[in-house]
Formats: sequence, C-alpha cells, structure tokens
Amino acid sequence: MPLFGNPLEAAAHRLSILPPMLDYFGVMGLHALIAGMRLGLFDALRGGPATAADLARSLGLDPHATDVLLRGLAGLGYLRARRGRYRLTRTARVWLTSDSPACLAEGLYFWERTACVIWPQLERTVRDGSPVTSLYALTESEPELSRSFQAWTAAVAGRQAPAIAAAIPVPAGATRMLDVGGGHALYSVELLRRHPGLRSTVIDLPEALASAAAHPRLTLRAGSFLDEDLGGGYDVILLFNVMHCLDDQEVVTLLARLAKALNPGGTIAIGDQFGDSLMPGRASRTLLHLLHLNYLVAGGGRIRDYKEMARLLREAGFTRPRHRRPLRSPATELAIAKAPRFVPTR
Repeated sequence: MPLFGNPLEAAAHRLSILPPMLDYFGVMGLHALIAGMRLGLFDALRGGPATAADLARSLGLDPHATDVLLRGLAGLGYLRARRGRYRLTRTARVWLTSDSPACLAEGLYFWERTACVIWPQLERTVRDGSPVTSLYALTESEPELSRSFQAWTAAVAGRQAPAIAAAIPVPAGATRMLDVGGGHALYSVELLRRHPGLRSTVIDLPEALASAAAHPRLTLRAGSFLDEDLGGGYDVILLFNVMHCLDDQEVVTLLARLAKALNPGGTIAIGDQFGDSLMPGRASRTLLHLLHLNYLVAGGGRIRDYKEMARLLREAGFTRPRHRRPLRSPATELAIAKAPRFVPTR
C-alpha cells in the first residue's frame, strides 16, 4: 500500500467488500508491489510515461501479465494511467525508484521474510507470549537479511533525520555523543552536520554497522550495548528504535548505565513509537497496534507509552522529560530528558 492513503478502502466501500476480504487483498497488494520493484517497472518509468507493451518489450516480460500488474499498481496508487500510458506517482518516485535516496528496494528481502515467514506464526506468539524469533540474533547470523533490514530503516531515517536533529537540544559546547544501537548512523551524521564541534561514537552489533554511513567525526564500535562498557563523559546520547526491543529489566539497567555516562546538563534523546502517541486518527492507531504485534512476534519487544518512558527516565535520575513529535518525522517520536543531578543508587 502507499505510505499515505489507502485506495482499497474507498473501493471496498463502493463494492460492499467484506473487511476480511480487504485484508486479503492487502496481502496481494504487497506481493504486487514487490514484483513490480523486482521486475524493474518503477525504474523503467523514471524517464517518462510508457505503455504496458513498451515496458514488457524493454524488460522482457509477458505483455498481458505486465498489463494486469500495471493496472493493479495503478489501483494501489503507485502509478497513474492515462490513455494507455503509465507514469509514476510521487509516492513511487520517492520510495520505489533506485536513484532516490529514500528507495525501499533493498528492504524487500526483509519485508518478505517478516510478512511471509515470521508473521504466519503469530498465533503461537499470542498463545504463549513468546516471540517466533529474536530478530536481532537472526540478522547477526544472516548478513543478507541484516543488509536488507538496515537498508529500509535507513531509507526512512534519511527522510526524517533532519527534523529529528533539529528537535534535539544539543548543549552549548558539546563535543561527545554516543549513539546506542545506531546501526546506519544517519541520525548521528545529521547531528554532526548541524554541530561541527561534535564527535559521535555508534555502538551496535557488527552486521548492523556494516551498512553504517561514513563521516570523519564518526567512530563505529562493534559490540552489544547491553553488555559492554559504554564509557562516559558524553554530552548527548541517542537511543533510537532500541527501547521497543528490550524487556523491562533491560530498559531499567540500560537507562541507569546511560545516566552515569552522560555529563551534567547533557541530553538523552529516545526515538521510538509510543502507545499513547500524539498521532491522530483511527488509521494511525491501527498501524501502531500492528507494529506492536510485529515487535512481539519478531523479537518479544513491545511499544511503551510515553508516560511510562518518562517515569523510567525519572527513576534513572534524568530530569525534565519532554515529548516531541517532529512534523516531518511520521515514524518516530521523541522522549527527551536532561542529565541527572545525581546518580541514584539501586
């Protein structure tokens, strides 16, 4: 489906299609999208409109099947059709063409693995509460899966990193930043761009760092942030898309360690999704619930409310927690707090 809007809902209402059937067609839509990307249809349309016959000829495809697929992709909102010629929509040009910085093509393997192999075992997770797999252990053992996962998360991060970086209050004179579980490192790179006196260390598992962006003031450190010494003397700490992967005790322990690692007056910025999200509307809430299920089935994680996150920050000694949702950051909200006045004993 396009990332904004759902053309199938209006069609389903007009045709009196039952909601379960609509979800079934949604699965078909995912596979139509993946096929269109792998066959090169979106890249072939970068130069301008073309007919189904032209595309089939240039890509070596069956003309009739190509025409049917193009009609489906147009119905899903990825293409526009006029007088038998197809062209890209803005959504397709931004997210589905290989020359776009936000291209999601490299994430297809991860999408297929999650949707077609892991998610069909959701029933088991709901029965006993255990995840189907540990996603991060899985990506460390499968480099191709890790590359695919990092590629699509980087595509999203690249679009929202400027807004995220602008919303993080970096202390005056800050020189050291720690990016915990930073993987692709794009949030660090954007903050380094905005703050020339800052240097950043990204700590993550080896396969996650294999796709990290490069920057002269960026240091990559392979290891588990749950076990290894994190060091200290940091002015800024980033913690993006990490909290939903951890259980309650891991969160408490990690925040306590980060409190010790942050300089007085420093900033901790947690980027994640929150259950009491500021996002309006039924569709947004539904996406959040499905994402929560995804974290459960693919790793045993969960989405926490911002109120819970603020409480955990205070208990670790951090002060003045704030909730921010940058306007150009639809996938990530922020919990921002200041360094503790004292390090609590436990």
